[in-house]
Amino acid sequence: MKPPAIEREQIGTAAIDLFASGMGAFILIAVIFMVLFAATPKQEKPDTPEAAPVPCPEPKPCPKTPECPDCPPPVSCPEVPACPVCPEVEQPVCPETPPCPTVEPVVCPEKPECPVCPVCPEPVEPAPTPAPPAPQQACPEPTPQTSLLPETDLVFVIDTTGSMRAEIESLKRELHILVGVLERMMPSVGIGVVTFNDRLQRPPGRNFPLRGLTNDEDAIRDINRFLRSISTTDAKGPNDDIPEAVLTALNAAVSTSFRPHVGHRIIIVITDAYAYEDEQAKTLQIARAFARVEGQRISTVHVRQNPDSEKYLALLAEAGGGEFVPDRGSILANVLMGIL
Repeated sequence: MKPPAIEREQIGTAAIDLFASGMGAFILIAVIFMVLFAATPKQEKPDTPEAAPVPCPEPKPCPKTPECPDCPPPVSCPEVPACPVCPEVEQPVCPETPPCPTVEPVVCPEKPECPVCPVCPEPVEPAPTPAPPAPQQACPEPTPQTSLLPETDLVFVIDTTGSMRAEIESLKRELHILVGVLERMMPSVGIGVVTFNDRLQRPPGRNFPLRGLTNDEDAIRDINRFLRSISTTDAKGPNDDIPEAVLTALNAAVSTSFRPHVGHRIIIVITDAYAYEDEQAKTLQIARAFARVEGQRISTVHVRQNPDSEKYLALLAEAGGGEFVPDRGSILANVLMGIL
């Protein structure tokens, strides 16, 4: 059944009256509070520290654009980051990055061929200047070898028993002539003398040590004085047999102090006798040993014709590698034959 229309209108009017009454009460209360709020004195707010402004970071400079490499291939440049924007800070405007230039590869010109140079010899360093030699004593220049014989040392082994008186006197007279002849035959001559007697006599013999006579007047005078002092009557004792003390004299002769620089050495035995039979083998052995050295020899001069003496003296000269010289009547000729 349809409600009556009058009842709906009465309900609507009542609701509107109720809303209007409440709205008016709210307005009234709001006005009262506004009046009370306006009449109340204002209270000052306590001072409160203002918040410190946040510092803006300093603007960072724009990064430099790295240089592009010079040689191809070209490298692209990195992008420049945007500058940060800070509040209330004027930011610089970054320049635009220029585009990288296109690097063209460099074409090198062809290297011209160089001419081939001749090989030059290595430089020779000059030889160092030698230090000046220390002053030395000037030595005499050697005499050119124009002589028949080399420098020679002679040792005369002379029998001074009574039977040899004439030969000894001849040697005394001819010695200076002999030295002059020898000096013409050789650059230098040295002479020594060994005398002998019988082995039972005293003294058995005398010696004159070898001296170089060339250009030495003192040495020549000394050997002449020695020869003049020789006498066949000096020895004391028996001499009733033919053999003489050849072994003793020969031992003394080979022990002579020869000049060291002279390699040509000759011993000349001058006698009319022979060695004792028990000593002959020993004398031959000494002669062989002396002759083994190059340039050394023993010669013999047989003064008188005696078969036994001649045989022995020939054997002695053969063992000594020298000359056997029969008596030619002159002591000078006999000695020269023994040397040559």
